[in-house]
Amino acid sequence: MRGIEVEFLELGAVPFRSIVAARKRVIALNFELLEALGPSGRQRLKKWAESGATIYVRGALQQGPVYSLEPFISQQFVFSVNPVDAYQFSSHWILPAAIARERAVTALRMPQATGLDGGVLPILSSRDEHGHELPAIFALEVGSGVIIFDLNPEPATGETTLLDELVDPSTRASSIGALAAVDWAAGRNPLEDAPINLVIDDRPVNYDYLSISRLKAFLDHLETRYPGIHVDFAWTPNHSHPDRRYIDLLRCYNTGFVWHGFLQHVDHRTLIDFDHELQAGRSLVHEISARYNVRFQPVMIFPFEKDTSQATDLLHKSDFLAKALCYDSARATPDCFRLRSLQDENAFDHSLAVIYRHAVEQLSRDRMLALAVLGMPISALAHPRDLGLRRIERHNPAAISYFDSVLEFAKEKSLRSMSLEDIAAEVPLD
Repeated sequence: MRGIEVEFLELGAVPFRSIVAARKRVIALNFELLEALGPSGRQRLKKWAESGATIYVRGALQQGPVYSLEPFISQQFVFSVNPVDAYQFSSHWILPAAIARERAVTALRMPQATGLDGGVLPILSSRDEHGHELPAIFALEVGSGVIIFDLNPEPATGETTLLDELVDPSTRASSIGALAAVDWAAGRNPLEDAPINLVIDDRPVNYDYLSISRLKAFLDHLETRYPGIHVDFAWTPNHSHPDRRYIDLLRCYNTGFVWHGFLQHVDHRTLIDFDHELQAGRSLVHEISARYNVRFQPVMIFPFEKDTSQATDLLHKSDFLAKALCYDSARATPDCFRLRSLQDENAFDHSLAVIYRHAVEQLSRDRMLALAVLGMPISALAHPRDLGLRRIERHNPAAISYFDSVLEFAKEKSLRSMSLEDIAAEVPLD
């Protein structure tokens, strides 16, 4: 998970093992193994926690027996699984800020611990039939470290991605414990909010003289919904003479420009000489930058999001920092959810970050919440037709509100407004 290195340890070695840099370590085991460790093994776990390690205990529980939390704390609990219609996250410091105090209303069977008192800190809880809050995930602070007890069953190996598990309220509750443990050990700051960014493809363009008033109304509307929101415009280099008034207007807002193709707005799979295209594009970008006093961020969005390995290799060899493309869960791999902090950047020669962006219609609140929990950017894309910003356009009063649901969530969660270039410094390298 998240690109963290894994080492398997024999049960009998635990009482005699020392660990280095405990703050960066997660020791994961189930309740059955915790019992099998015996007193000396559990004392060793406690010592590791006191030194700063994160201990994560999950699964292998039976309904009925009393489970002791000795030697970590003098408490015990009875485990049960019961039908509930909702669950609630606490504001525990180890949780990503985006999910703190979130409540999910969904019918499911939830694990619950009965018999604990205020000495343990709930992370996730639900109500029993009497209205009492009972934890399904809880934590103990031991010395400089933390122990997380997760009553969910051990996860089954499946095809569902981590993002999709967090999107679905019925699986979110069983995914958050391990994620919080790994992220904390990896050094992720749970209080740091996820990035937010808006991208408009295919603008600026030549001969666009009639949309400026509509553009101003749109940008003013964004400012009222989320002041300071950053909007990147994907500019194709051979559109080298847009209306100066268009550029001057964009300069009045928090906007930027990224590449939209090497030179032309074409399917780059049809190109033959990539080097010539990029060289010609660079020449035009240099002229545009001087003519309009603008700067293109070293981020590429290929037209139609169609490219080849040769095109991507050219980005790797050049000074581009990232390419942006639409997220597709069918093609998603665990690498999509790695933490940049766990990567050895010296091992990446001519590295390139990949920024995933999303169509607005795909950005339900549950999906935005999942992205924010993972710390992944919420980059919402649009085309001029979506926003009523084509050269000649019938009046569409709804177009101005196209991003409203995204901006409402960004405001609720205080997301960080960032350019694609700045986001590239935080997402995993390819």
